[in-house]
Amino acid sequence: MAIYGPSSAFIIVGGRNISGDSFQLSETVESIVEEVHGLGDTFEEQTPVGLARITLEASGGLYDNRTGGLNEALQGMGQTQQLVTYGFAGTAVGKDSVILDGIYASIWKRIAERGGLTKAHAEYSVNAVYYTAQILHGINAETSDPGNTEATSVDHALQGPTQAITSSNVNDQVETPVAHGLITGDIVVISNHTGSTPTINGSRTVTVVDPTHFTVGLDITVGGTGGSFVKVTSTNGRADLHVLALTLGGYTSVTVKVRHSSDNITFADLVTFTTVTAAPFAERKAIVGTIQRYTAMSWDFIGAGSNQTFKPYVALSR
Repeated sequence: MAIYGPSSAFIIVGGRNISGDSFQLSETVESIVEEVHGLGDTFEEQTPVGLARITLEASGGLYDNRTGGLNEALQGMGQTQQLVTYGFAGTAVGKDSVILDGIYASIWKRIAERGGLTKAHAEYSVNAVYYTAQILHGINAETSDPGNTEATSVDHALQGPTQAITSSNVNDQVETPVAHGLITGDIVVISNHTGSTPTINGSRTVTVVDPTHFTVGLDITVGGTGGSFVKVTSTNGRADLHVLALTLGGYTSVTVKVRHSSDNITFADLVTFTTVTAAPFAERKAIVGTIQRYTAMSWDFIGAGSNQTFKPYVALSR
């Protein structure tokens, strides 16, 4: 179990930011298993079913009592199928988060009420599949039309897991101490490898030789040692959109997309969410195929209007 304070932790459920103004958040993750032992077996046997039971406790949060506010929403949501996202490092672009899609239920304990605020303890329970994700857009408001976050795109070379390299050799092969898990066509970023001619550092396209060797399209005349690589392309994923607030100002709707790029210059659409006409709104989209190194989100208000604003939260699991 981990505990985090109000400056960094957040919880969003079905397009509602239910974090509270000031609270302490704790997380407990339990794998759900089923019994698989048979009659007469000596030992109990269990196997995971692919779901996790997530319990989040928000202690001492301050919640707004206004009509349609968080206090009212939390008490009325009951047990429902919801998209849930939370994190412990804030909602800045590139930060890690968790995205869930499952049965959500809450226990609401009122502690005190004063000045239009309720101090309460909340316990949120979700039975769901657990995915780690990176934030493409936090919960700040956007007013431009159209707009995008390509200038602050998320670079997967800074997010993906790092794997060690043992050496490179004159057979043009790169060796790893354990299975690299790559497939031909993957793009990796190699860094801190020393001694090779030419250098193998940089962005390289992989051809797999065997589980611990691959080539990167270079004629290596002098081998090198050390360093590491990060796989920056990935296959398949999921993207979540939560719209916390929306003022159309005469427009009919807003369209939100996730976009990706191999060079951080030219971006293409990766997935398009259902057009949004009101908040709160939440949706998950499956991604089938290759996800490039850089990812961002874009939005476009449809029709004509003025004084538009909305608060989108977008996270991508890859």
